[in-house]
Amino acid sequence: MAAPHFSTEPESDRAPHRGRRPAFSIAALGLLLLALLAWAGPARPESLRASEPVDTSSPSATYQSFLKTVRTIEARYADYAADKTPANATALRQSVRRSHRLLDLSDQPPAVRGKVAAMAIGYLHDLLAQAPPIDPATIPGAVPTDPDKLPPRWIIPGTDIEIARVAAGETAGEYLFSARTIDDLSAAYEEIAGTEPLASPGYPSLHRLQIAVTGPFIPDALIARVPPALNEIVLDTPLWKILATLVIVLAVLIAAALWARLAWLMARRAQPTVRYAWRISMPLVFLALFSASEWAVLDELNLTGTFAVGEHVFSSVAHYLAAAWIAWTACFLVLEAIIAWPKIPRDVYDAHLLRLTARVTALLTTGAILAYGANEIGIPALGLVAGFGVGGIAVALAAQSTIENLFGGLSIFADRPFRIGDEIEYATDLEHIGGVVEAIGLRSSRIRATDGTLISVPNGDLAKVPITNRTRRDKHLFRRSFAVRADASAAQLRTLLARLRSLVAALPEVDERTRGDLEITITDLDIDAITIEVRAYVLAPDARSFHAIQERLIFGILDEIETLGAAIAGPGAPAEA
Repeated sequence: MAAPHFSTEPESDRAPHRGRRPAFSIAALGLLLLALLAWAGPARPESLRASEPVDTSSPSATYQSFLKTVRTIEARYADYAADKTPANATALRQSVRRSHRLLDLSDQPPAVRGKVAAMAIGYLHDLLAQAPPIDPATIPGAVPTDPDKLPPRWIIPGTDIEIARVAAGETAGEYLFSARTIDDLSAAYEEIAGTEPLASPGYPSLHRLQIAVTGPFIPDALIARVPPALNEIVLDTPLWKILATLVIVLAVLIAAALWARLAWLMARRAQPTVRYAWRISMPLVFLALFSASEWAVLDELNLTGTFAVGEHVFSSVAHYLAAAWIAWTACFLVLEAIIAWPKIPRDVYDAHLLRLTARVTALLTTGAILAYGANEIGIPALGLVAGFGVGGIAVALAAQSTIENLFGGLSIFADRPFRIGDEIEYATDLEHIGGVVEAIGLRSSRIRATDGTLISVPNGDLAKVPITNRTRRDKHLFRRSFAVRADASAAQLRTLLARLRSLVAALPEVDERTRGDLEITITDLDIDAITIEVRAYVLAPDARSFHAIQERLIFGILDEIETLGAAIAGPGAPAEA
């Protein structure tokens, strides 16, 4: 019997992740993300280094440390076989984890180092049991000497097993069982499998013991009833363990799919904030179920060998995909919660800019999580980023106009020359175009023209031209000229000017700040007509309101001229409003 010793990650690394919504979404979202960070944070390779130090200062120290830790592991196995309890399983796991400190795992993907290390210990145990006896005094470092005079590597006599000094990294200068040796252990073991050991270890084959061991909650009586056909070894794992793993994973996928269907149906009928809360529950439920299943697979079934490595890679991929999904949805959940939060004034943010920011943040966050996850399973993040960089340059060269429009959209969101609902006007090479902005996208903006047509304008073009935002005007200039006949007397003209000044000054829409700029004066005189100009700033939020005020003023001017008995000489030249 044995224990789930090769599940070397601390239980905290494999704990299920849970979460809960702005009453539902805001307060709980922080807890959900903290749980996610807690899951993603601890580095598994570091956990292999967290146990009690061993002496790796020389080939002799490393070799003797290995023999000592193996004897401890055999003793822990005996304790676990006699009393199959979680406490004994934990003690055994800790002793095996301590032995990993003797291995150079730098060539192994971080996600599978625990599995590879556990199997390497079993292989080394059985291979060294087949090696001829070694005189400890002949091992380099057995006699205290200057570390600089030690050889860079030592091969155990009668084997190809190498203990070498690590050149770089966190274990630089230590003597460890080399990365090359760890890669070759499986093939070396196949050559001696089935032969009797020369030495007399506590267990004839630690490797076979690792394959057969189960966790403390699987009774030995149940294992004894497994048909011989299901005990066949496939990928270094009993067939029944593989089948049980597949059943557990299938059950998790079915349960997660059922919840996802329910959450999707609920989200379709909900407000945006609650909708994203339901959506984020899908990967969270999957992550919780999958993490719970990992406990059964890692601690109870106790997978080994090639199948265990493959399962660990699959598990890491599933975890990081779920984490990326959570991060993506969380960005939009936070955005919608901010937009819906009643205590945040609407004028302190632009909802469309926030949505664009959320999308960019989601892309960057998801990309970072996936790159980190790829590095964990052995795809170098630096190479991945470099590949994306080269690909990005190629895409950029092939889609310059698209990128120009994207940055044009970003500049529109940043400078905010207009918003959705604003009436704007801009000039092209051929004409002036105006209308109401209906949408601002990443590539283009849509403008509803006054004749009802919908115009899609690339953001890159809008970013290059002057834009007149008529909606943002807080006042309009009323400036009109008219002419009265030249036979009007000076007294009539003085009275007309005074009455016009009173008429305009009494208008409540005249801007108080510009009353000093109010001008009603005679601007021209010839033999046929006398020209008078009326100039004033009128407060009007839009063109329609200004036109109504302008109409009242013009009728007032006409009334005053008619009252004095003067006559219009001809149409005044309307100035630009």
